[in-house]
Amino acid sequence: MIELEELLIMQCALTALRLDVLVNNPKLTTIDLTRNRIRQLFPITTPPKTKLPVTFLSLAENQLDRLDMSMFAFMPDLERFNVEGNRIVRFEATAPVTYASLIRLLVSSNNITQFDTRNLTLSELRSLYINDNALTELPAHWGKLPNLIYIGFDRNNLKRIDMSFFAKFPTLISITINENNVESIRTSTPITMQELEYLMFNGNQIVSVNFTGCIFPKMYLFSFMNNRLITIPPLFQRFPESRLIMQGNPIKCSSMTVFKSKITDYRLHVTTGSTQSDCLTTSSIALDQDQLACCDA
Repeated sequence: MIELEELLIMQCALTALRLDVLVNNPKLTTIDLTRNRIRQLFPITTPPKTKLPVTFLSLAENQLDRLDMSMFAFMPDLERFNVEGNRIVRFEATAPVTYASLIRLLVSSNNITQFDTRNLTLSELRSLYINDNALTELPAHWGKLPNLIYIGFDRNNLKRIDMSFFAKFPTLISITINENNVESIRTSTPITMQELEYLMFNGNQIVSVNFTGCIFPKMYLFSFMNNRLITIPPLFQRFPESRLIMQGNPIKCSSMTVFKSKITDYRLHVTTGSTQSDCLTTSSIALDQDQLACCDA
């Protein structure tokens, strides 16, 4: 008898998946069901005596509108799980479950408005990008992600960011929240993040930034490209080793002049040009005989 090790069904008319059909395959390690029409998953009716050794599971580019991670508890060795490109609105685990080997969880390009992982333990997950979804607030309910170092929420509908939220992820190195509708960044309670190096908030509508109460000893790069800031945020004193990217903001010349030395030292990056006609702003300041920094009068 041939024992199934890989199951690949792609670009077919499959509309539902009964997980029961998988349980009697003790050597199955790979399941790829990408680009079908799966709208519904039916959970197993009886837990198998032996867990499946599946390490790769893809349900990408189907038509799922809800995902319950507890349904896959009989695959505890999952390393890569891909549900990108579905229609998922709610991502959750309705019962406690641990995926101790999961290193890649791909959930981008859905319609997620609710992301609740309070019942999940993901011991080895290093990165989580909930990009291209429909979040209006940062998710409130989180499980255990003790080794998370990269998190991203690009292209959602976030409007306000409280940096204190990230205290639950003390191992983070990088946070990206690009191309949302963020207007303000604040810190409601003091926060220390010993490993944080990168904060990216490009392409938002930010008018105010306040990092008072933030202790990030390794902070290297803040990026606020293409926002609505009219002054340079006072970050260099609080984060003396940091770099600041500010291109595409309507910075007032009076603010920019104060930080001229930071620009020439390449610590502060702003929009520059050779002549005023290179600038989209109303004025500029001279950096040297060949270069201007664009700003508004």
